[in-house]
Amino acid sequence: MRWHEFIFSEEKKHKLLRHLAFWSSWWLYFLLCFFIFQQPLAGKIRPYYLTPGDHLPLKTFFLVLLFALACYPLMYFILPKIIKGKWLKATGYFVLLCSGLYFATHFLYWNFFSSIDSFFESTRANQQLSRPWPAVNLGLMNFVKVAAAAASIKCLKYWWLKQKESQRLEKEKIIAELQLLKAQIHPDFLFKTLNNIYTHALSSSPRTSGMLLKLSDLLSYMLYECDNPWVPLEKEIAMMKEYMQLEKIRYNDEPEIQLSIKGDL
Repeated sequence: MRWHEFIFSEEKKHKLLRHLAFWSSWWLYFLLCFFIFQQPLAGKIRPYYLTPGDHLPLKTFFLVLLFALACYPLMYFILPKIIKGKWLKATGYFVLLCSGLYFATHFLYWNFFSSIDSFFESTRANQQLSRPWPAVNLGLMNFVKVAAAAASIKCLKYWWLKQKESQRLEKEKIIAELQLLKAQIHPDFLFKTLNNIYTHALSSSPRTSGMLLKLSDLLSYMLYECDNPWVPLEKEIAMMKEYMQLEKIRYNDEPEIQLSIKGDL
């Protein structure tokens, strides 16, 4: 699997792997933060309220699960409204989301985590804390980091896809203009060359058969070969020479045309 498919593919397996990688990274991040940097200090309040002895893998898993449940409405419902310029609705929904996250984190910390401690017959030493503050610090402040990272990835991906779409449209425009130009040139060239061949045929010119053969080669090349993404340089130059010869005959050999070719074709 290439990195481009992993990041931008809309296939279900690639999307699932992307999301699993994102949330697994955050779970490891919070686990390491709480385990390494939040060691309890004597006589001081632990700022994140989770310490290495508090069943960290299980608690951080549920914390990240809560962030995921809050992040998806933000990414797929609120953020598109911001992109479309619907700021008032987006702000209202964002306030509701943060309020719901606050109460969910409050329940998670004071009730669900307590049930985990009771199940494993362990106790926490920081019950003297103000009841609203853990939900703000543990929930909302950490969610800001997760939401900022997810929004940045979403916006960068949106910008990259828009750039690719613009490039694709520009390429299609150039191809369409080229096809239109060819459609304009082919009939004009064909009718003038046929008229010239007709004139030579009336005078029984020995050049008539050679002109028909050159015209046949040019038409075959223009209709079936030159639309390919790549054509042999040798073939392209050969067609240029035949076109020049037809034009010289049409103008009675008056134009002085010099063609210089260097290098290996």
